[in-house]
Amino acid sequence: MDEKNKVRLKYYECNMTKGQHMLAYLFFSVMIGVVLFIYYRFIPVAVIGGFIIGIWQEKNYSQTVTKRRQEKLRLQFKEFLEIISISISGGSGRSMENAVEDSLRELQMIYNQDSDIVREIALIVSDYRHAGIPMVKEFEELGERSDIDDVLSFAAIYKTIEGKTSDFGYIIAQTRDIIKDKVEIAMEIQTEINSAKSEAYMMLILPLVLVAMMSTMGSDFLGALFTTAIGRFAATIGVICTFASYVIATKAAEINV
Repeated sequence: MDEKNKVRLKYYECNMTKGQHMLAYLFFSVMIGVVLFIYYRFIPVAVIGGFIIGIWQEKNYSQTVTKRRQEKLRLQFKEFLEIISISISGGSGRSMENAVEDSLRELQMIYNQDSDIVREIALIVSDYRHAGIPMVKEFEELGERSDIDDVLSFAAIYKTIEGKTSDFGYIIAQTRDIIKDKVEIAMEIQTEINSAKSEAYMMLILPLVLVAMMSTMGSDFLGALFTTAIGRFAATIGVICTFASYVIATKAAEINV
């Protein structure tokens, strides 16, 4: 394993690089600045507001990236459980350690070498082979670093039943089925939520498009919006409603299953 793949990530923390943070911040600052310019037609407000609100939005984006990576690892871990369950079930007599070692080869055929699950299982196998660290300890540590309930549950069950029962394969299979059902339910809910989010975002974009189109038609229909105190107040209400709707749509989509 190269040095990059030996890094033990904390998946509950954002692992974006400084460059990625900066690019995200600049992108959101520009986009927010465009929204403010559409409503105010005043460059200083658009620039200053864009850079200030961009800080908040970049933090939200970083949290979203972190959650997506955790969810991706969760799905990959489900695949890992499928593989080891098949390996140790049916009275094959294979140990958990053998099953985990064998799973690494199959995971490498399914995912690329830099995927989180391949890197983590490779670390577990390497530590077991070369340092003699029990795999149960490694899975407990992975559960803590990932902060994923399914990984923590598996590690707790593995620790409880290791060397204490002859039904090891059956219990692992049951654990796999429970986690599999849980993940599939979460995916179905997430699909519905993504559809609702797309509709909500379209509704947010429409007012911006209408204001932008009407203000560039050459008429003075929206002139008062950009030049009078009442117009500025109305624009401010529009901006507040737009961002409040965005926040509500985003927060409503956050689920834990």
